[in-house]
Formats: sequence, structure tokens, C-alpha cells
Amino acid sequence: MKESEIRPQELMQRYVELSAQDAEVYFSGIAGRIDLPCVACGSIDVAKEFSKNGFAYALCNKCGTLYQTPRPPIEEFESFYKDSESSRYWAEVFFPAVAESRREKIFKPRVERLQSMCNDIGLEVTKLIDIGAGYGIFLDEWRAVKPETELLAVEPSVALANKCRSKSLEVVESIAENVIGYDNYADLVVCFEVLEHVDNPLEFIKVLKKMVRPGGYLFISTLCIDGFDLKMLWEQSSQISPPHHINFNSIKGFEFLFQRAGFRDIQITTPGQLDVDIVKNFILNNPRPISCNRFIQTLIDHESTAKNFQKFLAENKLSSHAWILGKKD
Repeated sequence: MKESEIRPQELMQRYVELSAQDAEVYFSGIAGRIDLPCVACGSIDVAKEFSKNGFAYALCNKCGTLYQTPRPPIEEFESFYKDSESSRYWAEVFFPAVAESRREKIFKPRVERLQSMCNDIGLEVTKLIDIGAGYGIFLDEWRAVKPETELLAVEPSVALANKCRSKSLEVVESIAENVIGYDNYADLVVCFEVLEHVDNPLEFIKVLKKMVRPGGYLFISTLCIDGFDLKMLWEQSSQISPPHHINFNSIKGFEFLFQRAGFRDIQITTPGQLDVDIVKNFILNNPRPISCNRFIQTLIDHESTAKNFQKFLAENKLSSHAWILGKKD
């Protein structure tokens, strides 16, 4: 898989530009912002790192998590996600353009890998909830393999909820925090690429935990600050894109977060495939900032070496795309 197949450069650049513009429109500056302890482990031993689009980020000295602080009021984020141009662009332009490519490159392999993980832990999934289901592609692909599974899409966007309904999926049109009637319901609750957006990760994980039956599992996929491309590019990374992406847990941070929420048997992997390609593309388009690193240049210049290096990153929890699985007692 290549970055261009799921994030075409022109579309991604426009999304980044709109995000920067929205940061000025929907957020009122530093007034009303609150300093937060680490969103993963709760430590107050943190150090300021950098600012981007008017949003400051700090690095936790205890667990290594990078997160946005001081944080604007939740009402500003809610208005931003409801009305902003970048959010609309993602839903109406960006994602439709790559939806089928992502189905083949991301969602089908994701279903296969996740079902293999469930088999490994002896989890029979008869009821599954997808939080932030988007276009419903994951549930659509899961149903193709396991048609007997009871599926529920939780999606707050009216347009995206309707997309899920068009696929004959049961839908709760709501944010996860407002879902009622599904406590202790699912064998498996999944949430893909949402945690990096949420205001309070610990409370969000606890909300999802309520929907998991005792003995069931919660699965999260999200960005990991320990990953190669994020470590290399840091504030220059397009993935660090406030106001959208505000939480970047470390591996240790994920462990703390799930433990604080009351999960056990926590498994963390980083099956990412794009770290090397992302860095390579950045160097091609921005040759000055890191081209002096000759070793990195050698790693990414040759296709076979780059492929082997990406495999090394994934196998050693050094990719910026993380999967976390935890069991509820």
C-alpha cells in the first residue's frame, strides 16, 4: 500500500489548508483554554513541545504521549466538527474519492486481521458495534464474511448515518457518549481512527467500555507517537493537524490508558504500512529539512530495503498506526 492510494497529495494538501483556516475561525485563541495533565497516564510532569495552527502541544515525561494543551472548551470543538469546512471537505470530497481504494487496501485486510485476532483469543463475535462507523465500509465487509453477526453502527453525522442505512445497517445516529440501551451488549466494540480526535480519551474509553459485555473486548486503532514517520517529521507531519488530531499516545501511554479504564489482557500492535512511504514523500516534496540524514535516505531510496524496514517497524511496535485490544472483566 502507498500513501497516494489512500491520501492523494492534492486532496490531503487541501484538507490541511482548510484545517488551518478552520483553526482561526472556530477557536477563540488562548482565552478559556485549560492546561491538562497527560491524557494517557494522568501525569502532570509534561514539557511544552511546539505550536501548530495556534494549538500548543506537550510531551509527557512519564509515558511519552504527545497531546494538545492548553485545550479549548469542548463547545468550540463541537461547533468545529459540526460546521467546519475541513470536516465537510473530508466527508463530502476527500473520503468519497478514496472510499473504494480504502475498502480494498484498508477495510478488507482489517476485517481479516481482526477476525484472526478474535480467533486467537477465543472470542466468538455475535454482536459488534462500530463507533464512528462513517460510510459503514468496515461493517459491510465484516458482514460479507460473517453474515450472522448482529451489527450496529454508531455515527453522529446525518449524512454518514444515512450512508450506513443505505447499506441496510442498523444505526444509532449519535455521539458515543449519548448512546443508550446498549450497556453490556457487544462481544466486540471497535473504534477506528477516532481516539486522536476526542477531548477526553479516558472518559471516551470508559463510555465504550459500557457497551462491551463482561468478558468481551474493546478494539481501538489510532495514531501512535512512537511511530517512525511521526518521530521523524514531528510538528511537520501532516498527521499532526489541529484542530483534528490532538492526541498521540505512546505505546506506554496506551497501556496506561486502558489500565486506567479497567481493561486487562491488553494487546498492542503497530501493523502500519505507510511510515516509510510517508517520510519518503515528505523528503521528495520538502528536500531540505531532513535530507541530510544519509542513513534514512538510504533506507527509503531502495524499494526492497524500504519494504523490509517497514516490516521491521511493524514487528517492533515502531509504526505510527497502532491497534489496541483490551478485555472487560
